[in-house]
Amino acid sequence: MYDKVKLSLYNLPNDYNWHEVLNRITPVSYKADDSGGSGLWHNHRVVATDSFVIFEGSFPKCLYRNSIYSLRLKEVEGLIMQLSNDLGVSMYDAEVESVEFAHNFIMDNAPSQYTAKLRGCKGFTTNNWYDTLYAENSKIRLKFYDKIKEAKKKRELPKYKKDELPENLLRYEVTFKKDGLEDLFKRTLTAKELWDKEVFMNFVVEWLGYYDDLTKLTDDYLNVDFNTFESAKDFDRWCICAANSGQNLSYYIKEILFKHRVNRHDSDRKLHAKIQKRISDALEWGKTHLPTSALITELTDKMDSYVNWLIEQSEDGMSEKKLEYFLKRLVEERYS
Repeated sequence: MYDKVKLSLYNLPNDYNWHEVLNRITPVSYKADDSGGSGLWHNHRVVATDSFVIFEGSFPKCLYRNSIYSLRLKEVEGLIMQLSNDLGVSMYDAEVESVEFAHNFIMDNAPSQYTAKLRGCKGFTTNNWYDTLYAENSKIRLKFYDKIKEAKKKRELPKYKKDELPENLLRYEVTFKKDGLEDLFKRTLTAKELWDKEVFMNFVVEWLGYYDDLTKLTDDYLNVDFNTFESAKDFDRWCICAANSGQNLSYYIKEILFKHRVNRHDSDRKLHAKIQKRISDALEWGKTHLPTSALITELTDKMDSYVNWLIEQSEDGMSEKKLEYFLKRLVEERYS
C-alpha cells in the first residue's frame, strides 16, 4: 500500500561525499556553486548536497514501472535496503517526510460513478474535478480517481497482459505530509520503520478512518419517508443534504460566495462559520437518517474485505493476539 514517499537523510557519515553518491547512479545536474546535484535511481529523483541526501518517488514504480499493484512489506524493505546500498549511504535511517498510502479496487461500475457519490469531510477543502475527488488540508490529502485512466494518460500501463487488467479500477490514496506524520506517530518516523507491522497498521487504520469520515451521497434524496423528519429542523437538514448532492455546498459557500463577496461586513466571518456549521451538522444527520447508495455500499464492503484480508490473512498482517494488543494500545494512546 506504500506508494510515493520522500526520504531525507541528514545524519551523514564522516567520510560522506555527495559526488560519490551521484556517481553511483545516473547524474543529471549539478549546482553552480558545486554544493550538490541530482540524479536518477530507477527513474526517480535523488538529490545529494553537502548536508543531505533526498529520495522522492514511487516504490511500486521503482520495481514494476507502474502502481497498479500494492507492494508487500518485504518488498518495501528490500527496496529501501537496495536504495541504501546503491547510494552508499544508510537511507534506511532517513527521515520519512511524506507517505502516499493507497490501494486500487476492482469495481462493478465506472470509477466516476463512485467519486460522484463522495464529498469531503470536516476540516478539509474538497473538490470534485474531472471525475476525481480531492480533499486536502495542511497535513493530509485524500484522493479518489480512475487508476486505469490515469495510467493510460501517463503511459504507465504494464507492458504485458494489458488485456487482463480490470476495466474499472478505483484508486483511493491518502498522502500523509510531514506534519500529518508527526501528528500520527508523535515523533519523526524513519525509513526502516516502514516495514514494521505496527507502523504499517497505524497507516491502515488512518487510511480507513479517513474514508469513514467522508460524506457519502444517497441515490435519491426524494425517496424518503415522512417519518424521517422528527422536527422541522430535520426538514432543513434534509434540504441541505439534497442540495449538497448536486453541489459541494461547503466548498461553494467558502470558495465562491464568501471569498468573492462584494459588500464586505465585519459580521461576515461569523455568519460564514454558522453556515458551515449548519452544513456540517446536516451532513452528519444524513449519515444516519438517509439511505445509503448501493455504490457506496459496494465500495465500503470491498474496503472492509480488503482490510480484513490484510490483517487476518496476508503476510503483512498480525496474529490475533498481537492485533488485540496493538488495537488496545492504539485506543489508549489516542483517547487517554
